[in-house]
Amino acid sequence: MVSCLILCHKTVTSLTKIMMLRATFHEDDFEIHVVGGNTVIIYLWNVEKTVILQAALVFETALITTGFGFATLKRDALSRAKRMLDDPQRYQQSYGLA
Repeated sequence: MVSCLILCHKTVTSLTKIMMLRATFHEDDFEIHVVGGNTVIIYLWNVEKTVILQAALVFETALITTGFGFATLKRDALSRAKRMLDDPQRYQQSYGLA
């Protein structure tokens, strides 16, 4: 399974977001991409959903807009994470999180 987290924030630098992600997932297999000045995407392989959800909650609590998605392919995980950013309430209801 591939997990995807998207972190967006206007004033937190990409370097800071990368450092937070590396510290959080230092023991896992991951790939990080910087998209523009405000957004960082991380893909993780074979990490339990609860770990991803907990990390997303921590980032959201720090007021960093966060989307997450799970799939067997990177592109599908990314698509689901983007959908969460576009319409978080509907997506959370479909995951049973609301």
